[in-house]
Amino acid sequence: MSRHRLKSASYRIAAALAATTWVATPAVAQESEVDKVRATMSKLISQLVSQGVLAREAGNALLSEAGVAPPSGAAATSPAAPARAAAPTPASNGATGATQPVPATVRVPYIPEFVRKELKDEIRLELAAQAFREGWTGPGSVPAWVRKLEWDGDLRFRAQLDRFGNGNAPQISITETNRSRALALANTAEDRERFRFRARLGLTAKIDENWSGGVRLTTGSATDPLSSNQTLGTYNNRYTVLIDRAFIRYRLGDYSAVAGRMANPWFGTDLMWANDLSFDGVALQWTPKITSDIRGFATLAALPIQEVELASADKWLFGAQIGATLAPSPRTTGAKLGLAYLHYASLRGKPSPAGSTVNEFTAPAFAQKGNTYYNISSDPTRPLLGLAADYQLLNLTGQVDFPSIAGKRLIITGDYVHNLGFDRAAVSQRAGTNVDPQVNAYHLRVTFGDADVKARHDWQVFAGYKRVERDALLDAFTDSDFRLGGTDARGYILSGSYGLGKNVSAAVRYFSGDSISGAPLSIDVFQFDLNVKF
Repeated sequence: MSRHRLKSASYRIAAALAATTWVATPAVAQESEVDKVRATMSKLISQLVSQGVLAREAGNALLSEAGVAPPSGAAATSPAAPARAAAPTPASNGATGATQPVPATVRVPYIPEFVRKELKDEIRLELAAQAFREGWTGPGSVPAWVRKLEWDGDLRFRAQLDRFGNGNAPQISITETNRSRALALANTAEDRERFRFRARLGLTAKIDENWSGGVRLTTGSATDPLSSNQTLGTYNNRYTVLIDRAFIRYRLGDYSAVAGRMANPWFGTDLMWANDLSFDGVALQWTPKITSDIRGFATLAALPIQEVELASADKWLFGAQIGATLAPSPRTTGAKLGLAYLHYASLRGKPSPAGSTVNEFTAPAFAQKGNTYYNISSDPTRPLLGLAADYQLLNLTGQVDFPSIAGKRLIITGDYVHNLGFDRAAVSQRAGTNVDPQVNAYHLRVTFGDADVKARHDWQVFAGYKRVERDALLDAFTDSDFRLGGTDARGYILSGSYGLGKNVSAAVRYFSGDSISGAPLSIDVFQFDLNVKF
């Protein structure tokens, strides 16, 4: 409703309020109702004045005509009228000498029905138009503050079969040995069948055009950073829910910075990092536009791994990566290339002097298997295993995305890592035996089908091969599905996914891995997944 229409309606109601019916009734009987009417009328006219629909002088005049005193300070601009008609002075009855009350004259405002109906309809239309403009009502509309929130999540039910080779040798569990301070063996012989479930729920809030923040909850374990799976079969006990991400992000043009617990900031594959792994720390990224089709990227990150309270040698991952992206289109080839240098600081174990525990903090709080370890404990009866090598990694990752037939894509991905920090003489001295430099890793993968399986009848298949030598990577953060995690592993992966509905899919994966240079350890893993995303 336009301002002149609202102003016209306000004058009509004000005029109707000012038109009164003179009724001769006892003052006491009518006082309460009249006061209510006057109060309502006064509030309405005062609101119209405050919104600029009525001039203050016109509003005061209407109040005066209706028998209501103008607000304090407004009497000078318009003539005031008494708040209530004065009652005549009581008269004496000549016969009896008694005083008889004389009925008071009061004015009762009256609003015609057609004025009330028209005003109500116009106000309703104005409110509907305002709601539509501001987005807080109407079909598909939500308030502005809700539109700044972005929810995402997924649910996954998995049946997993782990099959161990008959000739497998015993393996020490690094993590359990360091926790219990007694040699503990990992499972290398007993097949397992498990139902597993993963639930994740994330919220990202856009504060303004530059600032945003996010939190994600997930199932999983507080002692395993690699997996969000919850294994079923715990006497129906409830699942553990943890904060997997919590971050603040700032964006300005081609620059962005994120701090807190974040997603993997590096371009790469699951050769070096497990897919469910999140990182603590700070990351900076620059994504300049090189040409109309090519955009570069540069990433710097400082990621703490373990803060040590009683020592200055905290454990860190520092890294830098540069690269470029050629975005694919339905009929053109896309490509992405990245080169990274990653430096792990203070992760190598240091032996404690005899009778001391001063360096025991250098043992890893979490490990899988494959790296070269040695005992750093000063007490032979309480073993504590630390890393024997340093890890300074050079990583080259490339991906080419080819268009194919009927909207399908052919994607070829390659990933290579070389450990520049391995010192053969120093590692052999710590380990007490000659240690060969097993310091290279690579992963080749070919994917065909839809780029994303997110609609009914979408599909995707892939085949991959991995070779991860003993000290090429830090074994703690590698994919925990391929040969159940760690390094010193080689083998292949086969997978297929099919869309059952919108954001609903089924997947089958097969991992086959064997050891390279260490003790025999062959593990096959079968996974059958049902996925729902929202």
